[in-house]
Amino acid sequence: MSPKLANRPGRWFVYSLIGLFLFLSLSITLAAILLLRRGRLPRTGLITGSSMEPVLRGPRFSWTCPDCSETQEFGLDTCKSHQPFRCRWCGTRDPKSAVDFEADANIQERINPGEQVRYATLRSMRSIRAMEIATGRAQPSGLVRGDIVVFQESQSAKREVKRAFGFPAEQIAIESGDVFINGERWCKSLEQSLRQSILINAWEGAELAENGGSQKNQDPSWVFTDRAFEGVLSPDNIEPKENASDSQTVERKLQFVSPKTHLDNQLQLNAHDSHAIVPIQDFGFAFQVMTPVASWEIHCQMHSPVCEPEIAIEWNGSEFKLKYAEESAISQSIPRTDKPIWLAIAMVDGYLVAGSPDEEWFRTKLPSKVKDTAIENRKIQYPIEISPISGNLKLDQLLVFRDIHYRGQGDSESQVWEPGDRLVVLGDNVSCSSDSRDRWPDGLSTQAAKGVVLQVESPMEVLLRQRR
Repeated sequence: MSPKLANRPGRWFVYSLIGLFLFLSLSITLAAILLLRRGRLPRTGLITGSSMEPVLRGPRFSWTCPDCSETQEFGLDTCKSHQPFRCRWCGTRDPKSAVDFEADANIQERINPGEQVRYATLRSMRSIRAMEIATGRAQPSGLVRGDIVVFQESQSAKREVKRAFGFPAEQIAIESGDVFINGERWCKSLEQSLRQSILINAWEGAELAENGGSQKNQDPSWVFTDRAFEGVLSPDNIEPKENASDSQTVERKLQFVSPKTHLDNQLQLNAHDSHAIVPIQDFGFAFQVMTPVASWEIHCQMHSPVCEPEIAIEWNGSEFKLKYAEESAISQSIPRTDKPIWLAIAMVDGYLVAGSPDEEWFRTKLPSKVKDTAIENRKIQYPIEISPISGNLKLDQLLVFRDIHYRGQGDSESQVWEPGDRLVVLGDNVSCSSDSRDRWPDGLSTQAAKGVVLQVESPMEVLLRQRR
């Protein structure tokens, strides 16, 4: 055999190399596909703290009032040892309710764990929001302001959730409850506002007969002194004044009652709250009606420390018309279906906004200064009033909610961050959240962000799930 033939590799060797190469290529390709798919699949996590309450439920402590027997839950992070609980319904403060959360062995039996949430990785968000990233509406990381971000400070730390507010190269500030980006107030859409609003009170039509309504004469009036509602909405139900002619009547209103001068920033979910209590001006209400056939018109007025806007809402059988001062807006034509319709009206970030949860119909700038200085000193019992003008409107549900009122470090009215290439994150439950106000005053590393919580619920479902 010639030396040239002896040095040539055998066919089996060549085939083995080709087979090994194909096997490795296929393995690497499959591994890459699996890793890519794993990065795109939603992941799950357990909420372990109360920073994002009440939008995301963390662990809660259950307590039953000895006077009214109402069982209620408080955010576990807000409960302090050796301090008694106060019933949010009857107001009783039970001195015997003080417990030691560190030493009492029976505490765990009264704690309900936090809920499971699903979140998408940032790799997945970059893919989902590719168009928004290209147009500048989303960050290169895939984050959008207001996202609920899952992050992990270090490999040994637990994963947490906060809301993203500040991104690299921005100046972020808190001023009197609002967030400012590079000196400009961050103005949320109506949908975004509803998604992070805190429910103050909720009522549904079924409660009418059970709580004060007369079943004999179908009188639609009611009094909710303990749930903070009273009034009527039907213009056909009016009472004559005493010693007055038949033509002189008193129109009765649907009114949301506040025990204080104005609505404030308290969160009743917090058992022991050392937060400074201040009046708020960002709040609103939403009501649900079945697709109406007959036309009707109502006037709604809200009372805040800085203004008292009045908005008219009219339904003509196919569309809604809204009017405030000299401005007006008309909704798109709404088909008559068996599905109920939600309408929301709110004062948010210096604007009066109104519309459905998925479509904003009306937005106008509110006055920045109080025209009538007596408003601040007058006792406002009814932050929200709804007056019937014509027709009959039956409310199926009514919600009263408020925006988050942010406070700075040490409960100060203002705070400023210039985080450089880092993130600013804040919790919705301002009084108990440890976030960029104190824990990361220089910002949180962008590498700590792991994903974005997927909110598949509608804006109204986010509010409704906060009901007691």
